[in-house]
Amino acid sequence: MTHEAAREAAEEFYSMLIKGDYKGFVEGYVDAENMPEDFRSQLTDATAQFMAKDDMRSLCRVEATSDSLSEDSTAYVMLQLHFNDSTSEQVGLSLILTEDGWKMK
Repeated sequence: MTHEAAREAAEEFYSMLIKGDYKGFVEGYVDAENMPEDFRSQLTDATAQFMAKDDMRSLCRVEATSDSLSEDSTAYVMLQLHFNDSTSEQVGLSLILTEDGWKMK
């Protein structure tokens, strides 16, 4: 449970979005393996539709800018999303540490 590991996991989840790996992104949720297959498929499709929007299509890079770790094995990571038009946006991502590593809450 380190700051670096939480930041790397958060960056990796958003890098999946940039690469178009929407299924991998959805599988990054803590309870993904317990989701009904139909729901997981719908969530993957919804993620793809969200990323197809004009304002998200130009997402080109992500970097973790700060984080906080809690004793209950949770983390909150702030990410800076960078777009092709030189704009950026900051978002927060909640994570939980599982036996398989950091997962999105």
